Amino acid sequence: PRKKILGLTIQPERLGEVRHGPRPNSRYGALDNCRTEVAEAEAMMRREGIRWLSTTTKSIEEIATTILQELRPERLEY
Repeated sequence: PRKKILGLTIQPERLGEVRHGPRPNSRYGALDNCRTEVAEAEAMMRREGIRWLSTTTKSIEEIATTILQELRPERLEY
């Protein structure tokens, strides 16, 4: 079911920064390419009714916790 799906997105500028590390000055990290890819991904998620989470300013731990809170809150009971 769709309620078990959570997409991830990121601001294109941040995606470009991340991609420039391993491949400086490549098309892969070009801002216009990143903008297109993020826009297409978000359009697809919107079209399919998939909720998404921006990972732009989150650590991997924060992303994992948010996903668990959204999809399986019973797993976080202490």
